[in-house]
Parts: sequence; structure tokens; C-alpha cells
Amino acid sequence: MKNIRDYFFVPTQVFLFFVTLIFSGSCYAQANNATEKCLIVSDIHFSPLYGTPKDTALRRKLQAASIDEWKTIFENLKVQATINASLLYQDANYGILQSALDNMKRRLPHPAFIIIAGDFIWHGAKPADSVLKRKSIRFIAQLFKERFPGVTIIPALGNNDTYGQDYALQDSKFLNDFANAWAPNLPKRSADELKGQGYYTCTTGKLKVMVYNSALLNAGTNYPQAGAMINWLQTNLADTKTKNVWLLTHIPPGTNVYNGSSFWNAGPTQTFINTVVQYSSKIKFGIASHTHFNDFRVFYNTANEPVSYMRIVPSICSNHGNNPSFEIAELNSNTSEVIKETNYYLNLADIPNDKGVIRAEWNDTLELPSLFELSKINATGFSKFMDDVKADKSMHSIDNYRKFYTVGTKIDSSIRISRANYLKYLKADSLKAE
Repeated sequence: MKNIRDYFFVPTQVFLFFVTLIFSGSCYAQANNATEKCLIVSDIHFSPLYGTPKDTALRRKLQAASIDEWKTIFENLKVQATINASLLYQDANYGILQSALDNMKRRLPHPAFIIIAGDFIWHGAKPADSVLKRKSIRFIAQLFKERFPGVTIIPALGNNDTYGQDYALQDSKFLNDFANAWAPNLPKRSADELKGQGYYTCTTGKLKVMVYNSALLNAGTNYPQAGAMINWLQTNLADTKTKNVWLLTHIPPGTNVYNGSSFWNAGPTQTFINTVVQYSSKIKFGIASHTHFNDFRVFYNTANEPVSYMRIVPSICSNHGNNPSFEIAELNSNTSEVIKETNYYLNLADIPNDKGVIRAEWNDTLELPSLFELSKINATGFSKFMDDVKADKSMHSIDNYRKFYTVGTKIDSSIRISRANYLKYLKADSLKAE
């Protein structure tokens, strides 16, 4: 006669097997859907002489003062500390910089990492301003590190970020000073790469960020290092261990809508497009800035299929009449694909000059994918949105694009998107592989 346990043993084993299978599957699904959030910032353009460009006494004081003393100096200067509508079409003062950082900290106290897409130095800075340039970058970096201690910060170089003239290639001293300013929040290996060549990689979690220097690609330049950087990019992308990649730079490829010219030299532009298309399965996100507005680029293969995309993110500085803005991006921790983007911005026009504030909350938001009614944030979604805009007779899609592009601001007619000119701005479909 069988032991009574035998009647229950096999069914119990089967039951436990399925319970384990279901539990394991649930855990796998949860792990596979795990998300994290990061901050994306661009075009800070902080001016230490905001409102007082000819104040030689202040210039000498700032040059002699320590970085720790800078904060006290700016807090006691009304023009530096006050936030109001006069900041439109201006570089960032201390007030807007502090406000931006306060709101980043309030919205996302513990980001997985921080991306900064270049242009820390103010517009119009000259080679003679090198001392103030160096201290400005160190000052900005210190403010970030004070609020986000221990968080990996990944900065790109902008065209203003140089000891030379605007758009000049950075020399070894600038690269060394720039990398040191972000230590230790920028990993040592990444900092060493940056110092040696002006571009670098940075790994955080399962994500590898490749930060390339658009100064080498800018239209009208002829730097021999440009070819070496493209080869470096291709070699890193070809590495079989590399799975999830974000590409980060300052100046985007494609058309400059302000004058109709190309941002980059033609040769590197096409090589870069071909490279992005070739490795599109690895490239989960591209980031650039420079224009101060919200935009995007879509990369198409030779069959005219959308396979990759790049986001052009808006700026902290309001130099182009834009509202100051930063972004929180939510991404899948395993695939590094972006799930949601939220721009937080401050509507400067709502703060009259005679009612300036010291602190301001950035409560206005724009969100993707909801604003564009995308099913997902990807190349296919952006490509379909462009088709919808071109076919839209109701102006609904155009209005959404206009609101997105201008970050909610009412800017002057020379750069306002309308039915007559929106195709000039919608240049994302120009990046096609050959």
C-alpha cells in the first residue's frame, strides 16, 4: 500500500513548480520594467558680469575672489540675484542659475545621473576673460555638486566653452581645467579621456554615454582630429560588449533654421548619419542643444525607414527669448530607452520687472510622449508626428509642435513658428543614410 504522502507529493511538486515559475516570471517582468530618472540640462551661459559688463572694479574683485566668495558677492548684487522678465533675451544671472538648481533638486532630489549638454560660458566672452571663464565653470560645477553630492555628472563641451574665441577648439589647458572642475562627480577614467582628447565615454549602470566634441565638426572648420573622433565613435559602437548607448554633444547635425546653413561640415555629417544608422540598435537616445529651443532629429536608413532619433533640449539661459528650462527623463534601467520626458520651465514674462523675485518655482511643464500623442518615444513615433504635422489641416499638430519648440513662450515674429514657416523648422527628416 502506498504511503499517503505519495498521493500528495507529485501534485505538490507540480504546484510548487508553477508557483515558482509564476513568481520568477513576475520578478523578471518587474526587473525588466525597472525605471530610473535623470536630469538633462543645457546652455547655462552664466554671466558673472550680468548687468555690469563695464564694471572693472567688480571684474577685478571676481578675479581675485575665491569660488566660495563668489556666492556672497552675487547675493549682494541686486541685478545678479533678481529674477524677472528682463532676463528674456539675456544670459543667465546668478538668480536664474540658483533657481534652476533649486527646482531640479525639488523635482528630482536623487537623479540616477545628470547630463549637461554644453555652453557654460556667457555669450561674447573673450580670450582676455580666461580667468573669469575658468572660475565660472568651477562655480557652476560646485553649485551642482553641492546639491547632488556623489551623483555622476556628464558634461559636454559647447562652442562657448573655450579659452579662445567662440567656436575655437579647446586647448589642453582648458580641457584639463574643465575636467578637474567636475571631479569627482565625473569618473576619473572619463576625466582622463576628456583631458587627453576632448571627448570621452562614461558608464553609469547599464548605460554607456559617448560624449563627442562638436567643435571638431562645426561648419567651416578643418580640424584633423575630427576624423580621429569619428573613428573613436565607430570603434566604441562596434565593441560587442557595448549594448545601451546614449550619444551626447552640443551642436546637432542638420540644418540651422536661423540661416538655412548646415551646423556641421558636410563630410562628417554624412559619416555620422551613416554611423548612427548602422548602430541604431545600440543607440537608445541622442542629445544635443545649442539652439536654446526644443526640437528633434530623426535618422533614416537607405530604405527611408526611421531607425534612430536625437533630442535637442532647451536651455537654462533665455538669450533667444525662450523660457528657461530643464528636463527630467525617465528611462528603462535595463534597456536605457527613454519612456517619458518632462520639461520644467519658468514663464519669465509673468514676472514684471518691478516685481522681481529671489526665488521662483518652475511649475509649467511640457511632456513627451503625451504632447505629440506618441505611442512611444522613438524614431517611428517622431517620424509619424512629422507626417501628421505636414498633413494637419486643423493646426492641432502644428500648435503642439510650436508650443513644444518654444517651451511655452511667446517669442518675436522673426522666430515664431506659423503655418507659413513651420516646415523650415521641421527639419528632422533630412538625416538620411547613404
